[in-house]
Amino acid sequence: MAIKGGLKTADSLFARGIEVNKNCALCHCYDETSSHLFFECDYSFAILSILMRNLGFLLLRPNILQIFEYIEDTHHKDKDFFFLLICCAVYYIWRERNDRKFGGKSVSSTTLAHKIKTAVLSKILKWKKVENLLHLL
Repeated sequence: MAIKGGLKTADSLFARGIEVNKNCALCHCYDETSSHLFFECDYSFAILSILMRNLGFLLLRPNILQIFEYIEDTHHKDKDFFFLLICCAVYYIWRERNDRKFGGKSVSSTTLAHKIKTAVLSKILKWKKVENLLHLL
C-alpha cells in the first residue's frame, strides 16, 4: 500500500475532501505524503540509515522502488532479508506516525530502529542459515 499510495496519508485524505493537518507527524517540517513519510523525512531516513548502514553513500534519498532496486542489484544472496527489513521498517514507521497522530506517544528514530531490528531478528531466527544474516543486524 505504501508503494501504490494506498495509505491514508494527509495528502490522500485532503484529495478526498477531508480536512486534516497536512504536516508530517514525524518531522513537522513538510506536508505528509507516502513518499515523504517513508523516504524523504529526516526521521524515516535516520531509521533506514541505521538499518541499512550502506545507504549513506547515496547522494539523494531513495524512494521505496529505488531501495528495492538497490537491494536487487547489490544484495542478491541476502535480498529476502533486506526486503523483510524494509517492509518491517515501513510498517513500524506507519505505526509510529499513527501513535503520534492519534495516541500522543512518540519514540526516537534510534528506539524505533531497535524495535524493527528486534522484530526482524525474531522472524529470521526461524530461517535456514540464520547465522549468515545476524551480522547484518
